[in-house]
Amino acid sequence: MAVSARLYAVLAVGSGVLVLVAALRFGGGAGVPPIAGLPAAGPLTDWGLPLARFAHELCAVACVGTALAAVLAPAVSPESARCLRAAGWWALGWAFAGLLGYVLTLSSFIPMPVADLLAAPGLLSVGTDLPQTRALLVVTAVTFVVAVATMAPRLPRWIPVVVAVCGLLPPAYVGHAASAGDHDLAVSALMAHLVPMALWVGGLGAVLVYFRRSGDLPVVLPRFSTIALCCFAAVAFSGAVSGWVRLNALSDLWRSPYGLLLLAKIAALAVLGWFGWVHRRRTVAGVADRGVRRTFVRLAAGELGVMAVAMGLGVGLARTPPPPGGEGGGHAHPLLEYTLAPFSPGALIGEWRPDVLIVLLLALPAVAYALGVRRVAAWPFSRTIAWYAGLGLAAPALLGGVAGYARAMLPAQALQHVALAVAVPLLLCLGAPLTLASRATSPASRFGALGSTESRSGALGSPESRSGGPGSPAFGRRLTGPVLLAAYPLLFLLLYGTDWLAWSLTGYAPHLVTELLFLGVGLVTSWVLTGVDPLPRPFARGERMRLLGVVAGTHVAVGAYLMLGPPVAADWLVQTAPPGAPDLLTGQRVAAAVFLIVPLLTLAPLALRLARRRPAARWPWSHVRVADVSAEVTTDVSADVSTDTGTDGSGERSADVSAGRVQGRVVRDDPVSLTDGALLLDRGRRRPPAPAHGRRPPG
Repeated sequence: MAVSARLYAVLAVGSGVLVLVAALRFGGGAGVPPIAGLPAAGPLTDWGLPLARFAHELCAVACVGTALAAVLAPAVSPESARCLRAAGWWALGWAFAGLLGYVLTLSSFIPMPVADLLAAPGLLSVGTDLPQTRALLVVTAVTFVVAVATMAPRLPRWIPVVVAVCGLLPPAYVGHAASAGDHDLAVSALMAHLVPMALWVGGLGAVLVYFRRSGDLPVVLPRFSTIALCCFAAVAFSGAVSGWVRLNALSDLWRSPYGLLLLAKIAALAVLGWFGWVHRRRTVAGVADRGVRRTFVRLAAGELGVMAVAMGLGVGLARTPPPPGGEGGGHAHPLLEYTLAPFSPGALIGEWRPDVLIVLLLALPAVAYALGVRRVAAWPFSRTIAWYAGLGLAAPALLGGVAGYARAMLPAQALQHVALAVAVPLLLCLGAPLTLASRATSPASRFGALGSTESRSGALGSPESRSGGPGSPAFGRRLTGPVLLAAYPLLFLLLYGTDWLAWSLTGYAPHLVTELLFLGVGLVTSWVLTGVDPLPRPFARGERMRLLGVVAGTHVAVGAYLMLGPPVAADWLVQTAPPGAPDLLTGQRVAAAVFLIVPLLTLAPLALRLARRRPAARWPWSHVRVADVSAEVTTDVSADVSTDTGTDGSGERSADVSAGRVQGRVVRDDPVSLTDGALLLDRGRRRPPAPAHGRRPPG
């Protein structure tokens, strides 16, 4: 079986290579005779570069997929450790393919045969000045980080996945999509295409190779099937947008080599969709049966063969020139690389900037929250409203006119940062997503458990949790403590006190990183301030008030600096200001007003709530009991109290709890205690009442 598996892997990869060669010949991506009198890189570079890119993508997909499979498997599974080790080896192969691509790309750009290039080592440093080769060097550095991360036993298993996914993005930013008419749209579509493709293809390969004989396959396959369905939808949507950006008309699909190759890739995607449909109907639910398992292995092997063909088509398509005019910039701004309409206040709402990556990033939590609400027996409607209000506010900030003008006007940029750092995080945290996720994946949920108990609670007992690493409660306590108090003001200080702001406005990638960084810091801050979801440690009212004061003071300081200080990012903003925009000084004063007014209005209700909150009284043990110590109560009562009975992470009791009821359950038998947002069952002996003078009896 092992020999036949290796043989099939060779055949699948070989079919992808053959399709790539055919696509290059058909589309003119290689084998074109050089122009007489002009220097040429030679056939080795002409054919070797796309083959090196195919190897680069193959290693990247395998690295991401094996790292993902290690996360999906139970922590005690031996296959999880095997997947991590394999991810490290694939990362090293990814690095080697990246270095090979560096040399061949440099040979193509100069142009110069590879032998002559290697004979002049000084020319190899020229690659640091080219975006394409610089991106490959960044990827190579990332792959070494992945390889080291897979060898760290105390590191959480999700870290290699995240780092490997980050390694997929640099080539997309400078690849064939970068020359499309709408640069930002094409780049975001390609990024949104590569990441789910790697998770889907690599994950399926890892499940087939490492789990086809494992007893953990019935656990891993349903988890991966859900991810694969989301990835299929993301790949189809992002691929459609990528093709649309590079075509002039629909007729280019059958009138140009690029369009015909695109149709072939669409056909391959349709076949893969059929494979997925068959998997979900026949194999996912009953894979524990030996006959069904054999069916899964055969279907997955055939699916991987089609995926190899699709990868060959994708690399060939990237080397094929699009139809004439398909790469034209049209009326795009020369610096922004997208079209910007004349400014008016109504344009902040009426204009929309499509971004495939942002659309998918917003759609994923929207769908996940809806599925979570569907799984639990009851969920407060106010929490749902808050969650979707946060996503609804994030949409215009990231996709609307605010997003379009944010790179050209300081007021729009200030409005975007305030929305992402304050308003959106507060609404999202009021939706209690962590509590919903805990309840939706518990055995007491209406649809049953999504995974084993180990997968949900094993982190607390794992070596990585005891080490204080990024997955441990100790790390969470540090993150939500002094680190947060310093990180929030430091972020704004660096943005407006250095050249970070000007750098973030110059391109899609730095602007996106800045947006996500502000959103992340805002989410952690709001998580602590609202106290709706469980926290790594209890936070007193004074600590929350102190953090709230730091947040408000930061925005006041930024507003005062913009109002009284020198112009910021003046060179860039003068060149990118659209018609109808206010002058530089007026725009900076409007931005200052945004920082002074909007955050304070947003934080005022929270400040009043914290100021009026009374300290939580200690619960008398003789009055608090739980009726049925069943699996349902012990697994679900914590989340019920923290979300539905108004504790809000502060230890306050609602009328339902004080009256002795939790979601309709009578409280009467076992002693309980309230901590910060969690109801903890004490199954030990009853504590005796305190004696008259406040002293407990010994023992």
